[in-house]
Amino acid sequence: MKKSVYLLLLFVAISVNRAQDVDSLVNMLNTQKHTPDEQLGLYLDICRIYMYADTKKNMEYAEKGLALAGKENNLAMAAKFTELMGVTYSIRESYDTAFAYFEKALGMALESRDKVQEASTYISWGVMCGRQGKRDMALEYYMKALPLVENDPRGSYQYAAVLGNIGMIHLGLGNTERAIHYFELLKEKSERENDYFGIRNAYESLGPIYRTQGKLEKALEYARKVVDISRKSGEMRSEINGMMNLARIHMEEYKDYEKALEYARACLPLAQKYDDSRYISGVWELLSDIYLGQKQYRDSEDAATLAWAADSLNSGIALNLALSNIHLGNSDKAETFLWKYIDLVNERNKKSLQETLAEMDVKYETGNREMRIVSLEKEIVQYIWLGLAGAAILLPLIILLFVRHRLTVQKRKIAEQQVKQLEQEKQLIAAQAILDGETAERVRLARDLHDGLGGMLSVIKLNLKDMKGYSILDNSDVNRYHKALDMLDQSIGELRRVAHHIMPESLMRYGLQTSLEDFCRAIPGANFRYFGEKTRLDNSLEVLVYRCAYELINNAVKHAKSTVINVQLMIDAGLVSLTVQDNGVGFDPASITPGAGLENIRTRISACNGKMHAWSEPGKGTEVSIEIEKTEN
Repeated sequence: MKKSVYLLLLFVAISVNRAQDVDSLVNMLNTQKHTPDEQLGLYLDICRIYMYADTKKNMEYAEKGLALAGKENNLAMAAKFTELMGVTYSIRESYDTAFAYFEKALGMALESRDKVQEASTYISWGVMCGRQGKRDMALEYYMKALPLVENDPRGSYQYAAVLGNIGMIHLGLGNTERAIHYFELLKEKSERENDYFGIRNAYESLGPIYRTQGKLEKALEYARKVVDISRKSGEMRSEINGMMNLARIHMEEYKDYEKALEYARACLPLAQKYDDSRYISGVWELLSDIYLGQKQYRDSEDAATLAWAADSLNSGIALNLALSNIHLGNSDKAETFLWKYIDLVNERNKKSLQETLAEMDVKYETGNREMRIVSLEKEIVQYIWLGLAGAAILLPLIILLFVRHRLTVQKRKIAEQQVKQLEQEKQLIAAQAILDGETAERVRLARDLHDGLGGMLSVIKLNLKDMKGYSILDNSDVNRYHKALDMLDQSIGELRRVAHHIMPESLMRYGLQTSLEDFCRAIPGANFRYFGEKTRLDNSLEVLVYRCAYELINNAVKHAKSTVINVQLMIDAGLVSLTVQDNGVGFDPASITPGAGLENIRTRISACNGKMHAWSEPGKGTEVSIEIEKTEN
């Protein structure tokens, strides 16, 4: 697994005790009385824990801290929270907004004459530039931060962060000796202050460099120290990195495959426990490399398959799958993964070209830039051709198979896609026809019931009343007469209710918003909200959305046992969105198959290019969201 070029996690963030329970801090903040300074300190600790774990929460508490700092005229704390806002936007890749916050934080730090905060802002600014590939600008900010905290004990963590980040920048630029200089400074400072985080990061950085220089014993020593320090501190990620470095040194430098296998196998359960797909994929790839070196091709192919399942964008894994399948005689699989390897290498070269060109846009503003870009493009093209030529030389047997199978495979895939597309179009047309027919039939039936049979019952009621005026009835007949009138009124009411449910009259006359509002008003606990302009939709679309809402609300009342149902309808220029949320019993989507009602809704809206998403959890209610794109008639 390749080491990142930039230290994107600042030592300041690492300095917070990771074992600290953020819930206990929040509970302490909400349940106990604190002075404003204590409250600001709690906000800051919570933000640093949430910084990379939950940017939304980080933003929430940073805004609260910034508001309180402004109220208390605490410029130093306001600068810290402003910087945190910038870091959050940088993590979200909203770089323009982050830039504005960093400028504001820097101004506050200068006004309060807080050199440590000034350095911290420069470091965060440099990290953001590193994320964008602007290494020269990142280095410039780091060098501004360095003298501010070099001899200030309050800025110990910032100083360590600057040394490590400058070393990484020089390493990425190919300045190996300068990188070693700064990493050694970091090691000396951290050992002097007994800062095991800094020691570990210095060893992690220096080990691979000494390995490339052929200083293998020193590289092994640092890798072992990384493992030892990480085990003591419980830093599983660094322990995995150290174990993998040990395995690769023994495999690639000493050709000691048994020792390498021992380290790699010991590393696998750690990666699985850490539960990060990048590390799991990296360990399986390492095992595949070792098995390939031992000529155990079946084991190599099995390990590479597991690595590929976790990371299908790694060209090294694709090459291992191609090579192992060549030796196993699986020509089809070898061909497939060779093409994947070539595609990934080409994509990586293109990305590298784009990143390099972006750096040159920042660095050069004259005609020399165009000349260098043209030269670089030629170099990248040469590298691509050299890569393709190397693959052709490496796998001549597979290339012979390409000529025979490529056209056949492509034609078969195109034919399968065309058949699948035709089937989907037929299904959509059939579903739309069924929906149109059902809507028309509902409208006709509702009108027949309401205007036809309902009108007839009303006429019968009037005739009975007229007959009573010309007839003399005894007491028993009068009772039966009034009972018959009551039953007739009930029949008329029931008839109107059925007709309304089949096709609400308000839907046909006034539209979707009014009819849904009327329906929700009649349901206890149902709340309706509408967003958008008051506009009518196509008749069939209004009926479809109304029937979906009716079905979802009915499910919430009957099956979910809900007491509160929130219905939200939003209509804009291109989209119709319906959301029904309840506080009912909910269900587990992984273990319970949704009922026929939800499947009917999904089928209906798919015929109109719509999508349905359902979220639910036992005891926490259900939320169903429907989105349908409006089409021009």
